[in-house]
Amino acid sequence: MQLFVVGPPRSGLTIVTQFLNDHEDVKIFDEIDLIDVHRSGGPVVGTLAAFLLERGRYQDYRRRLQEKTDPAQALRAIMSEIAEPCSVWGEKNPRYAMRLEILRRCFPEAVFLFVLRDPREVVNSYLLHRDSDQRTDLDFWIKDTVAEALTLVEGSLDPLTDDDAELVMLRYEAFAARPRQTLDRALQRWGLSFSDTAVALAHHAPETVGDNQFYRGGAPLPWKAGNLAPLRPAPTSRARIDADDPAWSHVDALAQRFGYN
Repeated sequence: MQLFVVGPPRSGLTIVTQFLNDHEDVKIFDEIDLIDVHRSGGPVVGTLAAFLLERGRYQDYRRRLQEKTDPAQALRAIMSEIAEPCSVWGEKNPRYAMRLEILRRCFPEAVFLFVLRDPREVVNSYLLHRDSDQRTDLDFWIKDTVAEALTLVEGSLDPLTDDDAELVMLRYEAFAARPRQTLDRALQRWGLSFSDTAVALAHHAPETVGDNQFYRGGAPLPWKAGNLAPLRPAPTSRARIDADDPAWSHVDALAQRFGYN
């Protein structure tokens, strides 16, 4: 089974993925851009190619492609082998929240875990690191204004307005308070259950390639420090950045729309 972890950036996708990977039958990779297979016509490039090359499977993929003629089918076969012995594999990628239809064409049997966090906290997080000297184009989610941040969150939340049987929503706040119970409830239909032993542990960064989401130039990124420490049962709230910006009223309305008071 393929399981994709999606949602707005800075919503807790990474820590949820770290807990998922504590399960003996689950292997979720971190932003390896599996979706890029849909536009390649065969050869894959960039992060996905680097992922396959690093594992010595790029030529295997090319050979499989010649046999199957369908790039997505060839990639699914190779990824299943890479993930062994785990039978559930997939990817965490916040960019996919706005590309689910494309992802489904490549992985028609996939299921999706959508991580929802209070939009007010998410927007604030997008603004928090705007002046960081670590910021690069890789950090597409860092925004300079409340309006820019709101646009990204709104677009990412669109899938939650559809009646989608293969999309399960998980609230980050509930997960932070009760990780095992929240994951059990979200994924029980697929026969997955999780252990309490993971709750207090610090976690390793998910598998990535190249200039990944945790380290840059050998140093941990400031916005990932919390992912390498034990999970906080009650996420802390920060003072609003640019609190007098009128766009915050639209953020408040969006939060209320999704049940945040």
